[in-house]
Amino acid sequence: MDELKRGEIYYINFPYTLDPRYPNGKDKFVLVLQEGEYFKKYDTVEILLVTSDKHYKPREEYITDVEIEVGTTKLSERSWLLCAQPYPVPKALFCKQGVWCAGKLEPEKMDEVDEALYNGLCMGLQNELTEEIKIEYEKQLGSTGTES
Repeated sequence: MDELKRGEIYYINFPYTLDPRYPNGKDKFVLVLQEGEYFKKYDTVEILLVTSDKHYKPREEYITDVEIEVGTTKLSERSWLLCAQPYPVPKALFCKQGVWCAGKLEPEKMDEVDEALYNGLCMGLQNELTEEIKIEYEKQLGSTGTES
């Protein structure tokens, strides 16, 4: 198997589905998130799912979906990366028959993915929560006029 590269989109058999119609997994496009020396020692790689479902309603109000425009990869339809839930999958899945690479996203698109992942995984939320608690505390102090 060639080394997987961050930003590459592959067509693999994704094993984690709850749909009883697919007890052996479902063929899906996925985006590779990891590469490099450090990750070579692992037998899994983190991926994101890609959807090209015609019934999928883009969730513009959600900041965790990233659009892949037609023509930027070998994907034949408008597609979206679902960045709220990365999955670890065995690298061996990429060695199976029928697996193929549909292209690699540009660095600018991967920047969008990184931002959506950051939001989708609630990274940095502890700072926002701390600020919200501080504001609420100050409001309570203002309404009672005393400090405990």
